[in-house]
Amino acid sequence: MGLWLEIGSSKFLILFIINSLLILLATVFTSYQITCIFIDKNINKNIQELSNKQKEKRMLKEIRRYMNSGPGSFKMSLIEKVELNLIDKSNIKNYIPFANFYLLIACSVIIFIASFKIVYKITLFVPSAIILCSLMALTPVFILDIMTKYNSEKVRRKLAGFVSVLNRWCAVKEDIFYAFEKSVESGIGEPLRTYIRDMIIQVNRGVEPLEAISMLEMKVDNPQFKDFIVNIKQNVKHRGDIRKLLSNMEEQFYKIEEEYNRRKISTYKDRIIIYFIMALVLIVGYAFLNINPQVKHFYLTTNIGKLLLMFFCVLYAIGFYLTVGITKFDV
Repeated sequence: MGLWLEIGSSKFLILFIINSLLILLATVFTSYQITCIFIDKNINKNIQELSNKQKEKRMLKEIRRYMNSGPGSFKMSLIEKVELNLIDKSNIKNYIPFANFYLLIACSVIIFIASFKIVYKITLFVPSAIILCSLMALTPVFILDIMTKYNSEKVRRKLAGFVSVLNRWCAVKEDIFYAFEKSVESGIGEPLRTYIRDMIIQVNRGVEPLEAISMLEMKVDNPQFKDFIVNIKQNVKHRGDIRKLLSNMEEQFYKIEEEYNRRKISTYKDRIIIYFIMALVLIVGYAFLNINPQVKHFYLTTNIGKLLLMFFCVLYAIGFYLTVGITKFDV
């Protein structure tokens, strides 16, 4: 009898322990879920507030930049030019919201410092290492430049479809800004979606419609897009037939895009090829130094060789600048 009591009490104790553990786990899990819900709400709220502040600051910067670039006003500063031509036109803020001129400089400085020791071990001459590392430090600039060209080409390819979307919304309500606002939700894609959304926000916050359209024009380096903006501005100014204008532009842009496709024109791909070839020059130069011990000894140990190497580095930097400058022409 005593044995059965002991067995029963042992079973009860085991069940009690298991039950207690289950209650503990359930309590911990419930607490964790409740905490996560509140934390997620607070995080999302903070992120939204931060995003709104960033948008507000960006809008103010764009308005000031536009005012500084207008007729009879002061020229844009270097920082404003860099942020317009690289940060805004590349649409990098869609992926890195806090991207700005100072972050770009910080990345360049880090690349310069990280690459200097390696390059100096190869060249054994400080001036040559500084020139080559300065070019390497411009890697973020080259990446943003490629993104700018890509966005320009992407806008050109989507321009006819975008005008078609505007035309359909104008059929609902003959108001171009209503069409712009509705087009944001119509799958027009990046970077147009970001650019149009920013313009709508500016108009809703009291910016003159023509000025908001002009700020939109500054964000895209593409002649077809500029023609589109000029026509829209004239239509808004003189209150013309917006549907007829959009229909004509839609047909025109489709024909232009067909011609681009037929001729296989792509400034974006050309820019990538140029950067690749210029980088290949460094690899070939490095191989040339190491292929012959006498050549390596001359360029890395003698004074004349070091000066010649520095001279070649200067020529390479100048050639890089001129080559990239030539490809600034848009077609």
